[in-house]
Amino acid sequence: MNKTDFIKAVAKRQGVTLRKASCEVNDVMDTLRVILSSGEDVQLGGFGTFEVLTDIRGERIPVFKGGKALRKVLNTIKEE
Repeated sequence: MNKTDFIKAVAKRQGVTLRKASCEVNDVMDTLRVILSSGEDVQLGGFGTFEVLTDIRGERIPVFKGGKALRKVLNTIKEE
């Protein structure tokens, strides 16, 4: 799923316009970028943690670690 598809899914699920969903998705992404750029982690309970690690060359790499609740949901979904 790409960003456009994700925005469409959010709009449908929330019953809002594509424009509103796009603004909301972009706001969340911008906020994540600002917080991660400042060196803080973002912990979303029941979902996971976004953090920035530094590799051996000193390059900063964004990383997502799924939380226990998300892993549980993903491992109970049956493939069709």
